[in-house]
Amino acid sequence: MSRVAFVHTGSFFHLADLRDPAVRAMDVTDVYAPDLQPGGLDGYDAVYVAARLHPGVLARIAPILVGFLDADGVRMYVDGENSVGDWLPGTTETRRGTNFWAWRIGEDVGRRSVNRDHPFWDGLADDAVHWHYHGVLTHPEAAVPLVRLEELPDSDAVADPWGLPYRAIPGQSNTLMYYDADTFGAELVVSTMDASYHHGSGFMPGATQLMYRMLHWLRAAPAVPDAGGGGGASEDDSTSP
Repeated sequence: MSRVAFVHTGSFFHLADLRDPAVRAMDVTDVYAPDLQPGGLDGYDAVYVAARLHPGVLARIAPILVGFLDADGVRMYVDGENSVGDWLPGTTETRRGTNFWAWRIGEDVGRRSVNRDHPFWDGLADDAVHWHYHGVLTHPEAAVPLVRLEELPDSDAVADPWGLPYRAIPGQSNTLMYYDADTFGAELVVSTMDASYHHGSGFMPGATQLMYRMLHWLRAAPAVPDAGGGGGASEDDSTSP
């Protein structure tokens, strides 16, 4: 299988993710972001950028992550709460509030799965992406939205306990997750759902589904030959997670 780097900053939930027997069985490599230097992702076929990286560390390693995207045939998943609008070319992010339990109480927040005929949905599921989110994205024209917010009547009238509206923003794309195979050499998936945070924190079952599915997708990346032979063989080069 492909060599997958799990890039993290050592928070308790990151360490819990790495201790998970299911994650260990996927043979991901622990990459501690404060130690990451230019060239440190060479030889990897895929990268999982864990949720909620320390902002100072993220600012330093962002050029390394963007540089990885220039390689042909690799894959990257950027988990939520990583301020992608500050460092990822072609993407902007607007913070939104969070109704943690809309999926439990049945509130329609306008969240919709879209472009369901896209091959990426072959390995994804609604309950893996319909729990909550922390922002809405605009993205490169070539990207394919997978989950978005539809505008509902009085969208901005509904706020979370901290007073932040969490419905769609009128006139914006309101994307919560997208797939992009054309902007960079890499295949890229970006989400404002912070799956690795909630999985490592031990709550939100949809987050666990999303994290596992993204890791499976990353492991299915075609092995990219390098001088050091870091990539492994892969039997599956599809876009399905």
